[in-house]
Amino acid sequence: MRVLITNDDGIDSPGLRALADMARGQGHDVAVAAPCWDSSGSSSSVTGVSKVGDVVTEPRRWTGWPDGSVRAVDATPALIALMAVRERFGAAPDIVLSGINRGANTGRAILHSGTVGAAFTAFQHGCPALAVSLAVREDSTDLHWATAADVACRLFKWMSDAPRPAVVNCNVPDLPLDQLKGIRQGRLDLLGTFQTSMTEQTGRSVPTTVTEGESAGEDTEGALLERGFACVTALIPVVEDAAVDFAAVLE
Repeated sequence: MRVLITNDDGIDSPGLRALADMARGQGHDVAVAAPCWDSSGSSSSVTGVSKVGDVVTEPRRWTGWPDGSVRAVDATPALIALMAVRERFGAAPDIVLSGINRGANTGRAILHSGTVGAAFTAFQHGCPALAVSLAVREDSTDLHWATAADVACRLFKWMSDAPRPAVVNCNVPDLPLDQLKGIRQGRLDLLGTFQTSMTEQTGRSVPTTVTEGESAGEDTEGALLERGFACVTALIPVVEDAAVDFAAVLE
């Protein structure tokens, strides 16, 4: 399979490398294209910086990876996903993997997530996508990227054989793999948590976690994470609400 790896934390994120190494370790044709800046909270924004009419990209070298397979792009993850499905980074991907994000993306607040925004954009153009986040606590120092990569690998294999394209959002607790309770299907929290990046007047970018409300039931994402489970949720990005009646204003 042709696989695109992207994220919203930026090209230097250890979570991006963990996800990319996982996919390549499965023997797939993997291309990495990620923002050259922290674009957390960018949602599905298709914003980039162009030079002579083209989005600015910079090749990066990763030890053991072929030249040209890793790119830093001056664009949001959603624009990167859009460029990929339009074959701007070589052959169009069969699947997009977005992450591993530093911090949870849960509930309806995922509307704001750049990690999930890349997955939504890929899906809207016919490409299945998986968004993966590690639910890091504020006091965490030794982050367990390998646990999230292991869960992502299982979902990746499942999606490769799934009967139809889907957007899957996965959140993994920041635990050693042997302490993970398992994987459960979780309902969206009413509000939830997402990551963004605030820029101070000094120009320094400060990662920020925004949590909106508490978990609404034991089978929701937030509650499952608290109990040590990884949680997965299938999403439908954009659908019409056919129940709304416009009869009074139609002519």
